[in-house]
Amino acid sequence: MTDDEFITTVTNSEEQTTEDQVKTGQAVAGKMDDEHKNFMKTLMSLIDKGEINPADPKTFLKMEVYSKIDEQWQDKTDLALLNIANQVKLIDDFRKSADSPDESPQLQTMVEQLWQMKQRIEETHDVFKF
Repeated sequence: MTDDEFITTVTNSEEQTTEDQVKTGQAVAGKMDDEHKNFMKTLMSLIDKGEINPADPKTFLKMEVYSKIDEQWQDKTDLALLNIANQVKLIDDFRKSADSPDESPQLQTMVEQLWQMKQRIEETHDVFKF
């Protein structure tokens, strides 16, 4: 589709109702891979038991490992920790929302993003509890 065709399509499309717009933004139910589901169970279990707190990123760390790594890796971990904490909070909020399905492609994508963030650090140092 060319730019002109896209502009014509958008310009000539019908106005969506507020109800249609709300439906468009909702997560779609769908199966998740077992690997993602198992990781989610582990993460949610740690949150439910109070072993980690999405509002306190330092609770994600194995302090006995973190305290032994060099300052450069501590700095890298601290930077990653902010993004990881945000992603954990998004996943936890999704799970707690009555409007969200238990399994969804969107949730699997969020879990995958979390995995990738923590993997960048854990390739070198296993500092996270999950």
